[in-house]
Amino acid sequence: MSELRRSHVALLTALAAMLAVSVLSSLYLLLVTEPAVVRYTNLARDARLMHEAMLDQETGLRGWVATDEETFLEPYLDGHASVLLTSRSLVAATREDATLGPRVDRTVSAREAWQVWADDVVLGRTRLSSLTTGATVSVLLEGKTLFDAYRASYDATTGTIVAERDRALDAQRLALVVSMAAAVLTVAGAGAFAARRRRRLVRAVVQPVAEVLTTIDALRGGDLDARAPRTGLSELDAMGEALGHLAADLRYAGELAAAREERLELLADRLASVVMIAREVSGSTSVRYVAESVASAAAALLEAPTALWVRSDDGVLRAASRSTDEHGVVPPGDVPVPEAVATCAADARWVLADGGRAHPLLLGGRVVGVLHVAGEVAEADADSVDVLEALLSTAAAALESARLHSTAREQADHDALTQLPNRRRLEGDLAVEWERSCRYDRPLSVLMVDLDHFKRLNDEHGHLAGDAVLHAVAEALARGLRSTDTAYRFGGEELVVLLRETDAAHAGPIAERVRAAIADVVVPEVAARVTASIGLAQRTPDMLEASDMLEAADAALYTAKRSGRDRVAVAEPTPAF
Repeated sequence: MSELRRSHVALLTALAAMLAVSVLSSLYLLLVTEPAVVRYTNLARDARLMHEAMLDQETGLRGWVATDEETFLEPYLDGHASVLLTSRSLVAATREDATLGPRVDRTVSAREAWQVWADDVVLGRTRLSSLTTGATVSVLLEGKTLFDAYRASYDATTGTIVAERDRALDAQRLALVVSMAAAVLTVAGAGAFAARRRRRLVRAVVQPVAEVLTTIDALRGGDLDARAPRTGLSELDAMGEALGHLAADLRYAGELAAAREERLELLADRLASVVMIAREVSGSTSVRYVAESVASAAAALLEAPTALWVRSDDGVLRAASRSTDEHGVVPPGDVPVPEAVATCAADARWVLADGGRAHPLLLGGRVVGVLHVAGEVAEADADSVDVLEALLSTAAAALESARLHSTAREQADHDALTQLPNRRRLEGDLAVEWERSCRYDRPLSVLMVDLDHFKRLNDEHGHLAGDAVLHAVAEALARGLRSTDTAYRFGGEELVVLLRETDAAHAGPIAERVRAAIADVVVPEVAARVTASIGLAQRTPDMLEASDMLEAADAALYTAKRSGRDRVAVAEPTPAF
């Protein structure tokens, strides 16, 4: 404690000395040097303002003499007023100054002498217009001599003022240097004393404390065998013993924490997998997307290649996604079903076979899919099995929901009898193609197909025979189209064919091929010959909407019927006005 007390006294003494030096130097600067600097700076400013006003006077007078324009007298008069103010200020400020007073008086006298000459010229007492050229030059030279005398006196006066200001600044800088030097010496002395006191403190207190801190750092770094040495100080030795007991407790707690952390990390990862897949597939309407997400998540969970097999509407298992395929790649449709997958689907239980495992995706007691884990897979722990079951349960519901949505959408867009896209689908596709054709100025054509005498066929052979004819015509029509063309059932016995990227010239042969294909249709239970009339229309610039093209094709269709049926008629272009 005595060492700390003496160090404290030395620190306070050094601070008091530094404070005294700072106060004395500040008083000297504020009371001695700063007023002198301010005074001489103000004198230099007044002298400069007086001189600038004199220059305005001299310039204005010279302009007036040269041009006889009264405008040039304005700066002369303004400068005269300013000179009077600044010169009085200079005289008042230096009246008690034995050095600057006489110099300022001489400068002011020289200015007044020039002012007398200038007033004579301005007020007309010296009429330049009545003088000869030589006399005028003499008068002007006199004014120049007086102004030069003033300028020389001004330069001497301002030089003296600047020199006095510089001496005041030098004194100010010297005071600062002395103050700094005194502060440095005080700090150096205090530092030397503190260094000596520090060496004593290090030997008496710091080294023992450092040894204890080293032990603490070792314990914090994981070395639970570290122990503090005996220091001879009872307080520190007691602390060292407490640290030893703490190290033993930490070792035991660390072992428990490591085991608990490993378990928690494993559970957290598995929980994250379930949450991730549930979030990704929940509400998805794409079977492919759900299958790919589930296969990828299962592969990450089990650290093995996986494949997800999905049961289609016809009850056949097909590979929907494999974790080994690139993202977005759909497995080929002819991938053989592994024995484990077939057995798992039949028995609704997980199966170990073919060097892998198969797990069923159950929904309401029905197998909607099978997850196949390829390769030699070690027995999974209980937590992994729980997570996998939760994953497959979520996947089963998502897969069935996506499949039902896909089936419902397919049924909503297709005609049940002909299996062709219906009028609703036509309106959507036609709107897209119409907008693209208009935007990029691409050709677009449409065929309106109507079966000839179809009402009579229904009346004579029955509606079942009519349905059989419609079904056969739809199949023949689909076979005769290009991959880019689409046939739709428009309503009743009317069909529509959308011809993308096709103008009327190229649509004509396609329409004839369609007509011929329909004419070749043979329905065993119907003896009548089936023919069709076809109207063809192409999008033209005068058409404002897609319905305009359909109306043109419909008009051409009726032209074909009036012309004898079983033929193709092309819509006439709208005449330009």
